[in-house]
Amino acid sequence: MNKYLLWCLMITATISGQDYFQQHVAYDISVELNDRAHTLSAYEKLTYTNNSPDTLEFIWFHLWPNAYKNDSTALAQQFLRLGSTRFKYTKEKDRGYIDSLDFLVDGVDAEWNFHKDWIDVVKVILPKPLIPGRNIIIETPFFVKLPKVISRLGHTGKHYEITQWYPKPAVYDKDGWHPMPYLNMGEFYSEFGSFDVRITLPKHYRIMATGDLINSEKELAWLDSLAGIGDSLKRLNDKDFKKVIKKLKKERKKNTKKDKSDTETDIIPVLKTVHFRQDRVHDFAWFADQYWIVNKGELWLKDSTRQVTLWSMYLPKNAEMWRSSVEYLHDSGYWYSRFYGNYPYNHITAVDGDMSAGGGMEYPNITVISRDRSKDLLEYVIMHEVGHNWFYGILGNNERDHTWLDEGLNEYSNIRYWEKKYSDRNNQFVMQDIIQNKLGVGKNFDIHLFHYLSIAAIAKSRDAQPLDISANENFAYANYGQNYTRTAVMMRFLEHYLGEQKIDQIMQDFYDTWKFRHPQPDDLRYSFEKHLDEDISWFFENVVENTSYIDFSITKKGNIFSLTNSGTFNVPVEVGYYDKSGKEIKRSWVRTDKKTMTLEAPTNATSATIDPDQLMPDVERHNNSTSRGIKTHFIFDKPSYYDRDIFIVPWLFSYNTYNGFTPGLYVWEGFMPGYGKTSLGLNLMYDSKNNKPVGSLLALIKGSDQFSIFFPSVYRIKIGTMAGRRGLQLGFSGTIKKPLTKSPVTKINADLYYHHLNGNALDPDLYDPGDHNIVSLRFEKSWYPSIFKDYYVSVGLKMGDGFIKSSMNSRFTFRMAEKIKTSLSAEAGSFLLSENVPRQYRYYLSGTVDPEFEQLVIDRTGSSSNLKVLYNTYHGSGVRGIVLEDPLLSTDDMFWYVKIDQFLPILPGNLFFDIAGSPDFEEPQYVSAGFVLGPIIIPIYQSWETGSRVPNSFEWIKNRFRIALVFPNITIGR
Repeated sequence: MNKYLLWCLMITATISGQDYFQQHVAYDISVELNDRAHTLSAYEKLTYTNNSPDTLEFIWFHLWPNAYKNDSTALAQQFLRLGSTRFKYTKEKDRGYIDSLDFLVDGVDAEWNFHKDWIDVVKVILPKPLIPGRNIIIETPFFVKLPKVISRLGHTGKHYEITQWYPKPAVYDKDGWHPMPYLNMGEFYSEFGSFDVRITLPKHYRIMATGDLINSEKELAWLDSLAGIGDSLKRLNDKDFKKVIKKLKKERKKNTKKDKSDTETDIIPVLKTVHFRQDRVHDFAWFADQYWIVNKGELWLKDSTRQVTLWSMYLPKNAEMWRSSVEYLHDSGYWYSRFYGNYPYNHITAVDGDMSAGGGMEYPNITVISRDRSKDLLEYVIMHEVGHNWFYGILGNNERDHTWLDEGLNEYSNIRYWEKKYSDRNNQFVMQDIIQNKLGVGKNFDIHLFHYLSIAAIAKSRDAQPLDISANENFAYANYGQNYTRTAVMMRFLEHYLGEQKIDQIMQDFYDTWKFRHPQPDDLRYSFEKHLDEDISWFFENVVENTSYIDFSITKKGNIFSLTNSGTFNVPVEVGYYDKSGKEIKRSWVRTDKKTMTLEAPTNATSATIDPDQLMPDVERHNNSTSRGIKTHFIFDKPSYYDRDIFIVPWLFSYNTYNGFTPGLYVWEGFMPGYGKTSLGLNLMYDSKNNKPVGSLLALIKGSDQFSIFFPSVYRIKIGTMAGRRGLQLGFSGTIKKPLTKSPVTKINADLYYHHLNGNALDPDLYDPGDHNIVSLRFEKSWYPSIFKDYYVSVGLKMGDGFIKSSMNSRFTFRMAEKIKTSLSAEAGSFLLSENVPRQYRYYLSGTVDPEFEQLVIDRTGSSSNLKVLYNTYHGSGVRGIVLEDPLLSTDDMFWYVKIDQFLPILPGNLFFDIAGSPDFEEPQYVSAGFVLGPIIIPIYQSWETGSRVPNSFEWIKNRFRIALVFPNITIGR
């Protein structure tokens, strides 16, 4: 590193260190839980010490239970912005708030008022200014109506998760005040201090919280006795364990019903008060449940002088999954202490919860975990949340403004943990035990693959965002997730480049310097630069401050190896060289500012590979090796990327009337991040009726990412023979959308089709046999002004020999309440040229034929009256009623329809009203109305009936109801 630059950094760091300050808050809180009304009654007294050089005239307080009060809060608005009605349709009784506040400052009434934008933030005006170095005592009663668990705070029945529940001063630091509303996507920033909290609640509750139990020998003895029972369960064999757990589940279910009836009585519960105390933390949370199974363990830290108690508390229904949870707690505390520094508190606790902020949520000493699908997932979440004791717990950065600084470093630590613990199984990560370990599908998935796919999927997107932005500025959950994965993978790559010993030195120094303080991104950067002799700015500027991505490729011409950088991020690249037997000769790191550089390869090298250990998140890994073999996988598994990965899927359950059963194989390559622009899919099947091969070949080619108005765009080529059709498709699809906006979205589709239709295989009333050359053009535009309404319009042309068919579609959907939705769709179409219109391209009154053979339709032959090809009842033209005298009524003239669907809470399906017409038809218009119940359409009014237009017998309905089972690419129509 340039000596002058290093000197400047050291001077700046010294000055910053002298200027650094942080406030201190000492809390004393008494709270009582009413488990019948689901409320908290509390009194808070806090001592606020002003360690800043500034005189304070007011203090911002967070009243985050108010986030659950109404639809105007920042929490409610964020849910809607991200496409969720989870909060919007919560019943009033399931919402929450905080009130009964009456602030006193040093015994004097204090004026306070709400923030102009947020009801969960208030400004308390100090009766007298608080000068530097002095403290004041602020106290207030408060009452919390607990919401049903929507985000973090709340209850589910008589299970309680009491988090972000008390009046809490905002942070005041060198940048001033940091008032912020509560959010679901976006976490916290709070002052360090101490907590003395006395919690009163019914005595039969198991309770765990931040801090140590004080003068609570009886409570500890009870927990120990419960742990004795819980630990004995773990020692049972699987059969006996399941038997006992089944019994416990039944008891809990029975007792839960009893709890509900007790709520309605005047029985006064027997109460207990438990006292928790903790210093050097910035938050306090507690959790209570009547039925948790309790396990206990211990962790001895590496200095062997202090024991940490481990508590695991979980519901009977999750007992089998949580059976090894104490092990997960132990290993998390052990490895994080080794990586960064010893755990400074006396217990680590995980409780089984019902929270909704991701898979888990961390608080000092304690974490709450939601249900997971596999033991690996549970271990990962427990480990991640325990790890937050270091990143944000002890190193208390501003999570809201710099999410990556704690989530990313913690996620990186998760990778380190998994590698240390599970290297003997190649870092395998099991999400579905039966599928991966028993069936062998995805058996080699590892911790690195999941992180890599997350990065590669979004890296080149125009919706990508820098990491160092405020959490609520993230466009979508996927962007927010990059704070975890992008930081983690790049930190793991940096560790590979610098070496584990150097990373440990840097991170341990960062931890020692900033523990129990508020580090900023520049402080982490300084810790790196302090210990390195090279410029590390390339890492922070590209990983954190920009959306740069890595994309290198390597080629060999003759004996010359060349490295090309097609990305926007210039990083050191590790290259491995191999002889003709595949044995590695050497590895070397290279870095250049050139677009392409010639590599100095060993003379006996016959091949080379970029990033042999796949630790660098190159977004296109398929071109990272000069020698690619072929590797096959059953259905799906971790791709090698450096070979041609061929995935083979048995295709057993395909059927149509003409071909009969068509078993075979689906063979594919690509179709996933990291595989470049081209993907191939080959469907090889056997026609059991006609004794011949059938199938299709599909090639998709992604368009340019950077120099096109379309993003994404794709070219497609498809050839195939199936169901009496042999043909070819050449197509293009492109999307136009402004970056970081959800709408409007414009889509352009252009396709050329060639069809050869076998007259013996297809219904002559619906298909004209022979050769057909078709041009199809479609323009679509969608608007999503809010989660409650959307608009869609499209204009299309289909042109063939002797016809030009035009159509214009529109759709409007409006949601008035959770289960009340109206959908209105309309189409107007006509034939601009109709000299020779094939039957499959006509407009039909009661449905739509699939002329391009894009759907899997059971019967196109017309041989089964119960499986007609008029499949597209929901999305196609016309009405949902049927003209019995002429069910295939159609036209090659103008045609129009309007459809209305009304969804109501009192119905399992929806009501429909359709009207359609054409100058070709006898009736000026055809009107039908009725019910849609899943796949069943039941008309109850048809305007064209010569007899009764409404049901007058069961036979009337029997003859007119229709069934349409619509699956992805599979449609069965009656």
